[in-house]
Amino acid sequence: MRLQKRQRQIFIVAAALTALSAILYCSWPLGFVFNPKAMREGLASELGAFGQPYNWVFIWGDIVSGVLLVAAVVLLIRVYRVTGWARLALLFLAIYGTCGALDAALPMHCLPSEQVCGPVLHDPMLILHGGIDFIGSTALIGTLIAAAVFVHRHNRGWRSWIYIIGVGGTLFAIASGYFYIWGGPGYWAQRYYITLSCIWVASIPFVLRPRRAILVKS
Repeated sequence: MRLQKRQRQIFIVAAALTALSAILYCSWPLGFVFNPKAMREGLASELGAFGQPYNWVFIWGDIVSGVLLVAAVVLLIRVYRVTGWARLALLFLAIYGTCGALDAALPMHCLPSEQVCGPVLHDPMLILHGGIDFIGSTALIGTLIAAAVFVHRHNRGWRSWIYIIGVGGTLFAIASGYFYIWGGPGYWAQRYYITLSCIWVASIPFVLRPRRAILVKS
C-alpha cells in the first residue's frame, strides 16, 4: 500500500511537470501583449528571434519547458517499469523536449515573415534551426506512433484520442506548410498546431500509464 501511494505521488509530480512544460511551450498568446506586430504578421517562432521585444520571455519559457519535460520523462521511466513501445514513446518525448530547448537557446537573427533572411543555404543558423525543428517534429510524431501501438495492445480506451490528435495535427501541419510556401495566414495554422501538440504532450503520461504500474526500487 505504501509503495502504491508513493507511486501515485510520483506519477502526479511527473504529470504536473509535463503539463507545466506544455503550458510554457504554448506561450504564443503572450505575443498579443509583448509583441503584437509579430503576432499579426509572423510565425510563433519569431517571437523569440534576436532583437524582438521581450524575446527572453519566449526563449526562457521554451528552455524551461524542455528541461521540465526531460525531468518528467526520467521520473516516469524510473518509477514505472515501462518497456517496449511505451518506453520508446517516452524517449521520443525527451528528444522532443531537448530539441525545443535547443531551438530556443539559439534564437534566429532574422524574420522569415519579412523575407530578410536571404538564401537558406547561406545561413548556417537557419539550417541549424531547420534541422532541430525537423528532429523535434519527427520525435513528436514518434511519440504518437509509439503510443498508438501501446494503447492498441494495452489500453484501447485511448485510441480515439490518439486518432483525434493525429488527424488534427496532420491537417494543421499541412495547412501551415501550404500557407508558408504559397502565402496566406500560415501563422495561425502553426499556432493551432503548436497548441494541439502541447495538449498531446500533456496527455502522454496518462496515455502511457500502465494499468498495474510497479514502483522501481532505487
